[in-house]
Amino acid sequence: MIPLYTDEVGVLAEIFSSFQGEGPLVGRRQVFVRTAGCNLSCSYCDSAKSRREVKFCEVERDPGSGLLLRRNNPVTSSWANEEILGLWASGTHSVSITGGEPLCQPEFAAALARCCAAEGLPVYFETNGFSERRFLRVVDRIDFAAVDVKLPSHRACPPADWLRLVENELGCIKAASRAGAVTIAKVVILESTPIEEIDRLCPRLEGVEATFVLQPASGIGRPSPEKLMLIHQAASEHRGDVLVIPQAHKMMGVL
Repeated sequence: MIPLYTDEVGVLAEIFSSFQGEGPLVGRRQVFVRTAGCNLSCSYCDSAKSRREVKFCEVERDPGSGLLLRRNNPVTSSWANEEILGLWASGTHSVSITGGEPLCQPEFAAALARCCAAEGLPVYFETNGFSERRFLRVVDRIDFAAVDVKLPSHRACPPADWLRLVENELGCIKAASRAGAVTIAKVVILESTPIEEIDRLCPRLEGVEATFVLQPASGIGRPSPEKLMLIHQAASEHRGDVLVIPQAHKMMGVL
């Protein structure tokens, strides 16, 4: 029998069932597949333990229990697929391939997406979009694309590298939209976020079919209501569909 897809090897941090806590799909139940390793160092990162490669992949056995069993890394995409199917239940909306940063392992991320597509499971792909070239390897296999756009004040990379980063992020957003994926452009807002950065970014997204989300940071750096209103007003001068959505999973106390 000819396999439907090529098995690939990669490093995962977690596989678990929870509810999407960010963006316009907030509240939708998903199976989360969190890759390990990230090439950026955002000041607001809330998954710092997944920024480096890890020895074990932790897999949830009973959804909602928080009980995680360990499997040595690296793992295969076919093994991850079996774990995804084991966590899939009635009411599950999609599989979230997230990180870390999935595009740091492009062949593995593409294999995960192919596995899900072969099973008829919708794929929600969350990325920092640092490489449009790598993103094009997976875009035809995903149904939802959430691209986290980095502002200079996020300090995600050295200042000299930021222009190249944002050009790739915008390229990923446009590629996802062209491919027919439901596209989400998300920007994290801090109290220190300059309005000028929003003024410079938003015109670059004009004419692109994507939902534009402002996500207020949680904890340290959380913007004041006044700052959030000013940022929303600035973005809305360029787009009519600006949403403000906080991280709801932290409010729910779930993974």
